[in-house]
Amino acid sequence: MVSNKSFNSVARNSHRENLQNRVTELDGKRRLAELISAVLGAPIVALYSFAFLITDLNPPSIFLLVSICCIFGSILPIAILYCLAKRGIIADIYASERSSRPKAFTGVALSYFLGIVVLMMVGAPPTLVALMACYTINLIALMLISQYWKVSVHASGITAPATFLATQMGIIMLPFFLLLLPVAWARIKLKAHTPTQIAVGATLAVFLTLIQMGIYLR
Repeated sequence: MVSNKSFNSVARNSHRENLQNRVTELDGKRRLAELISAVLGAPIVALYSFAFLITDLNPPSIFLLVSICCIFGSILPIAILYCLAKRGIIADIYASERSSRPKAFTGVALSYFLGIVVLMMVGAPPTLVALMACYTINLIALMLISQYWKVSVHASGITAPATFLATQMGIIMLPFFLLLLPVAWARIKLKAHTPTQIAVGATLAVFLTLIQMGIYLR
């Protein structure tokens, strides 16, 4: 016959194991969410987006254009955010604290603007310049909104280029929008955004990009 003391000991051990398993599961999901946030952050997605567009346009100076877009659309923005985070000006490379976003976004927007200037100087295709311009204006709009409310840059960083590429290249790029699903899950899992903030960021980017395409590519 099992004593109450033995039974309680087994019960405690079982509870402890279940708790440890639960913590391990939560840690695993959090690490996955952090990985998704990093891999599908706006500067990284910009790299994919410019590469897709340049490949589709197939201009004479592909290497030069890829290099310019890579530097001003991805590498420099990441470097700016990293330096600001390292100096404690922003909490992390995602500028998670709303109050610090104007400082971070100003630097990144300046990088995009310089990208526009350099692309125009080398005679890049207007479509490529237009995509860089969309990144610039969209980020400025998000920066202004962030003065009052925290909207998801991760979500807009998916739907803006997805809208541009799908409009420019056709339905073959529609699956790009599916990247919003893991991004939304990750940002909510990390408690970085609410579903509403993600939805607004994603939707706003679509409309802003379509409006700009109508202006730049008439």
